Amino acid sequence: MPVGKVVADIGTDHAYLPVYLIVNGIAPFVIAIDCAHGPLEGSRRLLELLSLEKQIDLRLGAGLTVLEPDEAQVVCIAGMGGRTIGEIMLASPQVAASVERFVLQPQRNTPALRLFLQDNGYKIVGEEMAFEKGFYYVILAVEKGKMNLNEQELEYGPLLLKNGHPFLAPCLRLKLDDIEQILQRLSDKNGEEVAARMRCLEDEAERIRDILANLPKFRD
Repeated sequence: MPVGKVVADIGTDHAYLPVYLIVNGIAPFVIAIDCAHGPLEGSRRLLELLSLEKQIDLRLGAGLTVLEPDEAQVVCIAGMGGRTIGEIMLASPQVAASVERFVLQPQRNTPALRLFLQDNGYKIVGEEMAFEKGFYYVILAVEKGKMNLNEQELEYGPLLLKNGHPFLAPCLRLKLDDIEQILQRLSDKNGEEVAARMRCLEDEAERIRDILANLPKFRD
């Protein structure tokens, strides 16, 4: 997250991220947006308790629609599906075009989001992974630009692969374990559809093994 920029947090829920950004001196001002009344009312009470009403502006609305162009230099969209994130960015093209950086955290369909970004004039400038409560999450820092990702990069992340992120290998091993368990369950079943499904899974398993074998060691 760039320091000193105005941030808009889309789907802010209880405004924990805006509070964190202000309290830690990362952002001078945050616009916290949510489409539901309930979370915003809870956020309002929190801001009053912390005396942050002048530094965090709460807005009721959908996505970027309650923002004006150039109001925020950084936009954070977290906790949504990859396709939904793409739809939010497309729905307000003038606002999206004025944003210097998007920080995106898809809950699912991450490859679809990477493809959307590639097809709509964005490049990934930063890629991180987090692990919480048994789940791995990907965070993307995105700016306007061009990129041309291959199938492997779309699926697993160009910078995660390049840098050998420390969470990528265990995430891939977990996925490989899941595939091998499915293959085991399918092994005693018959039929063309089952055979085709097994071939696809075996191909995916082989791709993951190849990535794991060639993954660079993470560098701090």
